[in-house]
Amino acid sequence: MAKVVGLDPSFSGFGVAILENGKLFTKTITSNKTGAQRLIEIREAVRYYVLYSNLVCIEDFAFSRQNQAHHLGGLGWIIRVMMHEENIPFVVVGTSQVKKFATGKGNAKKPEVMLAVYKRWGREFTSDNEADAFVLMKIAETLVAGDWNQLPKFQQQVIQEILNAAGKGKRKARTGGAVAG
Repeated sequence: MAKVVGLDPSFSGFGVAILENGKLFTKTITSNKTGAQRLIEIREAVRYYVLYSNLVCIEDFAFSRQNQAHHLGGLGWIIRVMMHEENIPFVVVGTSQVKKFATGKGNAKKPEVMLAVYKRWGREFTSDNEADAFVLMKIAETLVAGDWNQLPKFQQQVIQEILNAAGKGKRKARTGGAVAG
């Protein structure tokens, strides 16, 4: 049985969603530490959750977040390097793709994504970080299954965009052959 993971990187609450053997687990990773110790603590927590995954989808950097770009960039790259070193297959998914997969529109606001997650999949989250991680996990699940013809057209478009980007090396990190195409 496959293990698929969605990661929504954030310093204030790093969202994780895991589907393994048909069981869903979600978590928000937080840290009270600062500086390098904070990065290490988050990295090690993420490592614990992503080990032995068939595929991880990690949300791309939110370039529009002023004053956070450098910090989140550092965290994002630390997580990517760790997964590369552990040979964990992962795909980077754009923020607008996460929103579109959930709601049908790439510019949806966080409450709209949370509502769409509830309506579409019957899951309610109190944290938008966990809701985003859940959507990323659903994308990973779809990519591993390799069958998205039954999905709504807007979700098929997102999957195709991800596959096209991975094939061209754009936003591709390491797919390890796990992504169906």
